[in-house]
Amino acid sequence: MSKKKKQKADKRKARKKKQAKNRQQGVPKILKQNPALHEALNYRHPLVTCKINKKWQEHGMAIVIVARMAPTGIVYSGFLVDALGMGLKDVMGDYGVTENELGKCEFLDGVHGTDLIDCDYNLASDLVYGGLVWAKKWQFKPPKQHKIWMRLLEPRNLDAINLDRFGKDGKPFLIIPADDFDDDDDGEVDLEALRDPLFSPAPEPTADILRRIGDIKAVLIEYMWGFEFEDDLDAEARKRFGNKGKPKEENEWVNFQDWFLLECRLSSGEMVVDLFLDCYEDDIHPDVCNMIADWKSVMHGLLEVKERVANGYRVRNLINEVDYTVYLTNMSEPLFNLQQGDFISGRMVPALGFHVFSGALSIFPLKGDPRIKKDMYRAAARMQTQNPASALMDNPQKLEKSRDSVRKAYEDFLTYFGRDEVFGSGKEIQQYYEDFLHFQILGQKEPDTGLSKAETYFQKTGKKYKPPKLKLPRKLLRYKDVAMLCDPIENITLLEDYQFFLDVFADPDEYLGIPYTAGVVMGYLESNSVSDVPFRRVAERYPENFKTVIGYYGEREGFKVDNIEDLMMIFKRASYSKLPGIVVVMDPEIANARTEEMGS
Repeated sequence: MSKKKKQKADKRKARKKKQAKNRQQGVPKILKQNPALHEALNYRHPLVTCKINKKWQEHGMAIVIVARMAPTGIVYSGFLVDALGMGLKDVMGDYGVTENELGKCEFLDGVHGTDLIDCDYNLASDLVYGGLVWAKKWQFKPPKQHKIWMRLLEPRNLDAINLDRFGKDGKPFLIIPADDFDDDDDGEVDLEALRDPLFSPAPEPTADILRRIGDIKAVLIEYMWGFEFEDDLDAEARKRFGNKGKPKEENEWVNFQDWFLLECRLSSGEMVVDLFLDCYEDDIHPDVCNMIADWKSVMHGLLEVKERVANGYRVRNLINEVDYTVYLTNMSEPLFNLQQGDFISGRMVPALGFHVFSGALSIFPLKGDPRIKKDMYRAAARMQTQNPASALMDNPQKLEKSRDSVRKAYEDFLTYFGRDEVFGSGKEIQQYYEDFLHFQILGQKEPDTGLSKAETYFQKTGKKYKPPKLKLPRKLLRYKDVAMLCDPIENITLLEDYQFFLDVFADPDEYLGIPYTAGVVMGYLESNSVSDVPFRRVAERYPENFKTVIGYYGEREGFKVDNIEDLMMIFKRASYSKLPGIVVVMDPEIANARTEEMGS
């Protein structure tokens, strides 16, 4: 088994362990996070009403609403039951609503005969439970959150459910055209677009192949707008765009959606695209599965157009300094007006041996103005510095040079401090870090030139280099226990409470059981800004105590590991695709643009 496949298998195994723990505890994670909803969803609350759409028997599609009176107000569960075909098809619900709001169920937009009328509770229960049993019988996947919203229904013996109302002649009757259910449907894609093999004939993809890739992307976006992602989507939108959760420009919103689909880690720790594959991988072709999985390798591009090709362009990505052929999945007219030397800013993903644009694009025509090119090169240099991972993607030569640079920085650190861990208060660490940077820039000579970085800068610009003034966050400056760690891969990391962290593993008996200890250890584990380095160091220094500490918190937090690799697989997935912590290698023209900007 390859390393990549093993990692995927281990991730699935870890995810299943986590899910199994939740099942054992009997309370889904969404209810743990929302105690009010947990309290509201109880079949013992008094029944307020049951409703169903008037023409459900005629069309075979039932909207079932069950509402009860909880302490927080009316709580309801809504169920979409395809009595002819797939059984229980969708679920939703809400709590703290008024009776008038029960008629605003999202299902109403997609089904004929949506006038709701009162119905007997037993009919409602029969349809919902029958829909669930029918779906399982014919191997249709029930909605993921059905167990949550079915908590408003009294438990039933599933073996005793009557299925006479379902199917046609005892079998599912699937109506493929959506016309019978949605008058406004305009050819909306479904999973049928994902079931056929997908390959690209040489030498270039056809317009039909590109359109199909676009259709596949549309399916994923439709899935992303499902109920289960509603809270995460709203929270991330507010985080990105403020309290209203709305951007000023359409392009911002398009790119936000693309990011949320392909890159965002949800509150559950999972990603939308992974959940989609987990849900539908058995229903779609392996070629399509593989391509969608590759889409997580999103590349942020600042692209200089080199040549126009059919349905796309050959470009140079100024961020990682690699040439690509990138295509459009929809034929956007403005893009086809671009000429050699123009620039595109946007996102792209791999597909079938080439790349396609993903999300919205910004166009910067050169129009004979050399200032535009200089501005683009300066922007590329800033992006390389700010985001080393994107600067090193798909460029193994540059990656190796950058690794060498980080290893050299590690050696410089050892030379200057005599060790790879330095302790002090926040203010002391700030001064230590600043002194070290000055040592690197002013005191170290480059072996090929015999000049320091400051002297090289003076040669190129004629200006004296001003060493940077380091300014750490106020919170860090106020801390008494701060450490600066240097690693031959990660480079320099600043950590709060690192001495305390080491003490915990040096003497577990002294520290385990203290609330502050849990905050530090689990905080390190769960933080995206803390790498695997601290854990690998304590695992090496205190192997037995490491097992003791991790076993103690694993038992309380619901994870079980036997070694450092399993622990990092769960909490520090990035540890398996490590990139150097700094980038100092740039194309000379880009580097010169950056140098000019710094000197101005």
